[in-house]
Amino acid sequence: MHKSVRPQTAAVIALAASAALALAGCSAASETKSPSAAPAAASTAAASPTAKPTPKSTGAPLTRDAVDGEVRAALRTAGLDPAKGKATSEATGRKNPSQVDWTAVVTTQQAEFALPRIGEQLQHLGWQPHPVGTATLSYEKTDWVLLVGSVKQADGVTLRQNESLLTVNVTYLGTG
Repeated sequence: MHKSVRPQTAAVIALAASAALALAGCSAASETKSPSAAPAAASTAAASPTAKPTPKSTGAPLTRDAVDGEVRAALRTAGLDPAKGKATSEATGRKNPSQVDWTAVVTTQQAEFALPRIGEQLQHLGWQPHPVGTATLSYEKTDWVLLVGSVKQADGVTLRQNESLLTVNVTYLGTG
């Protein structure tokens, strides 16, 4: 039996699952730009259980590699080096065909500077904003849902006073 889930809810579930996988043994205290894990705080964004899923665009389906390329382009536009983050969906050395994530510990100033620029670049690349009612940025494109967020504190991750955990999580919600 298949149960329909709102894209925002599914994305938050995927974000929480990514956080749980990435947080195992991660600590950012030893190095300012060391990779880390997804924030648990973003998992508080829950959607109404009675709401219907939003219709998806009829654009050509995106591949995981295309989504990954767009995420990397948005990070570069925001002045961040995609190679300095950790891609938790590739933690086992295999790419998850339904997920793209990127996580890094950056200075709080870098995070505050990067968030709006990442959003602008994603919109330029055709991602549609989809507010979820939290500080997390949310976007949709075809059957993919993307969340961008930053936190100053996260369970299981040690951050210095001037550090933030910046995450980009993308999940494929289409069929197949």
